[in-house]
Amino acid sequence: MISGVNLLPWREERRQRQRRRATVASVVLVLITATILGGVWWSQDRDLMYQQSRNQYLLNAIAEVEEQLEEIDDIEARKEALLTRMAIIRQLQSERVTLVRGMIELATTIPEGVFFSSLQRSPEGISLTGVAQSSSRISALMEQLTNTPSFDQPELNVINVGATQEFELWVSPVRRDQSLPASGKQP
Repeated sequence: MISGVNLLPWREERRQRQRRRATVASVVLVLITATILGGVWWSQDRDLMYQQSRNQYLLNAIAEVEEQLEEIDDIEARKEALLTRMAIIRQLQSERVTLVRGMIELATTIPEGVFFSSLQRSPEGISLTGVAQSSSRISALMEQLTNTPSFDQPELNVINVGATQEFELWVSPVRRDQSLPASGKQP
């Protein structure tokens, strides 16, 4: 064997080359990994921003729809209020005619010798207080009120006998659907 050959410098150079290659490979690997991670991060960030913009668009659209729904609810509430008012006005219009007709019939059915001192109207009927010359005149009044198309079921509540007969009479109005003739036309 050759005893004078020193292999240490050659081995040392080989080790340094291997260290450089490993260092370069590590640096390249770190750079590749950083590039991949940066690309993934950038892609994720871009996707996140896109999704956030879509979410914001949806939130804006939802807010617009909620405003429209509130407007619709407000319009429906106003519609219901108007329909209620219209129903009340129709009812008052029909009651006005009925009331006038009832007062005319009341005035024309009063027999001689009967005088009213007070009249109180409620939705359930009319309370009449008055004075009569005799109880037969009160009976005649009750009979004539029963025969009118506007009044039904007169009830005598109080009668005080004396020189004149004081009475309190309750008369319920005939309902509009009951007062209509069979043909369905108003009288």
